[in-house]
Amino acid sequence: MRHSFVCLSWAVCLLCGLSLIPETRGQSSIVALESRIIDLVADHSNSLVRVSAARELAEEGQPARVIIGTGFFVSGKGHVLTNASTVAIHERIWLEHRGVEYAATLIGFDRATNLAVLLADTLPPDFGFLHLSDAAELPQMGQMLIRMSMPMRLGPTPRLTMVGGIESSVGNQLFPCNYIRVTHAAGPGEGGAAYLDLTGRLVGIQVGTLNEIDSSYVLPARAAMRVRDDLFSTGAVEFGWMGFEVRNVSSIALGQHLALAIVEPDTPAYEAGLMPDDILLQIGDYSVSSIDELRNAMFYTRVGQFVEVEVLRDNEPVALTVKLAKRPSNEPLQVLRPVAIPTVANPRREDALTDEPSPLLPKKSLLPEEEIRDDVSLESPGS
Repeated sequence: MRHSFVCLSWAVCLLCGLSLIPETRGQSSIVALESRIIDLVADHSNSLVRVSAARELAEEGQPARVIIGTGFFVSGKGHVLTNASTVAIHERIWLEHRGVEYAATLIGFDRATNLAVLLADTLPPDFGFLHLSDAAELPQMGQMLIRMSMPMRLGPTPRLTMVGGIESSVGNQLFPCNYIRVTHAAGPGEGGAAYLDLTGRLVGIQVGTLNEIDSSYVLPARAAMRVRDDLFSTGAVEFGWMGFEVRNVSSIALGQHLALAIVEPDTPAYEAGLMPDDILLQIGDYSVSSIDELRNAMFYTRVGQFVEVEVLRDNEPVALTVKLAKRPSNEPLQVLRPVAIPTVANPRREDALTDEPSPLLPKKSLLPEEEIRDDVSLESPGS
């Protein structure tokens, strides 16, 4: 009973900033954790920038609207990640780092993931950058993360939050890969915020908000790296394709799983030796037993890549290597409704993953009239 009380006290201290724990050992642990967070914030605050994009209005004499968000450097050459919904339509983009403004150029953006890559035209004299990781592992539910953002007109601001889930959809809206849901919604100017774990590793970037349950969705760092690399190389995100269709199957022995229903002739799957009724077990680094898991695994594939595919055939595991082709535009897995980028004449945005428009400004805003924030909101389930 006493152990449960102490654990609960630790949690309260972490979330509320308290340090009054009756046991010296517990108090020491909290102080050590607090010191670790202070060090992480100090080490990485100079990686953050405020991203501003001016959008000219159609009416003459009207001032330009300015969309603001958060971004962060991901290279020593001045590349910045931010939200596509902030910068896709613009007359001018600039970054603010430590109170100084720097012009920036849009390298490219991807509507489906709401990710954009910028390049600072002039490098700040002293800045840091966060490293994108290719690790497939995602944080566990309940794990604490630090959100680093530039809300409104404030400076770098940390917030301690928690992983609430790893999800591939919300309601009837499908994500292009598994997203990390955290237990705090984003505020004005926080779209594009960086999320760090307590080791200082970049976990992902803020791409959506679910206000109804005070939550945010985070694109994993590996997914951001995958999108960034395609934008660098081709200017657009291209996904791998094998050329098969699947059906859901369940059994007592295997539970729910996917079996190949059709293997199209003259496709990568056919050439590699995949056959109808093969049961999918693994694609690359990811286990596959559902449509959601298949969509997530295929998100990380690249055109021309050789991918190991493991299947179960006649109750025996079979490993095959598939060279991926480019996914056709009518590929069934491409079901995501991407972020709709507003026109200049009508400076409104549409919510990510939905076709319903919503205004950029809340009814009451602390931002100047010529400024609006743009962090994507998602529909709640059942809406």
